Amino acid sequence: GQQVQQSPVSLVLQEGEKAELQCTFSTTFNSVQWFYQRPGGSLVSLFFNPSGTKQSGRLTSTTVPKERSSSLHISSSQTTDSGTYFCAMNPQCSPHTCSLYTNIQLGG
Repeated sequence: GQQVQQSPVSLVLQEGEKAELQCTFSTTFNSVQWFYQRPGGSLVSLFFNPSGTKQSGRLTSTTVPKERSSSLHISSSQTTDSGTYFCAMNPQCSPHTCSLYTNIQLGG
């Protein structure tokens, strides 16, 4: 089944707007990562957040492991915040059986 559900994936923002992205996961996890990609640009890591709330400038990430969820809040957005956002989780697993589940679409 699907490992990661995210809403929304892409954002088109005007200056000063607020936005929230939400991810839910089908299994328990050790940590969550948030990434950002500008149109035609490379992937940028925003947060590595195992649990709780982390803030970086106008961005806030909140991860609640027992709810298998993580959110990303953008306050007073800038037009440069528009783009595609990805969440990824590192599942709880035994050594040598781990893989990173993500909603990033890989070519193939």
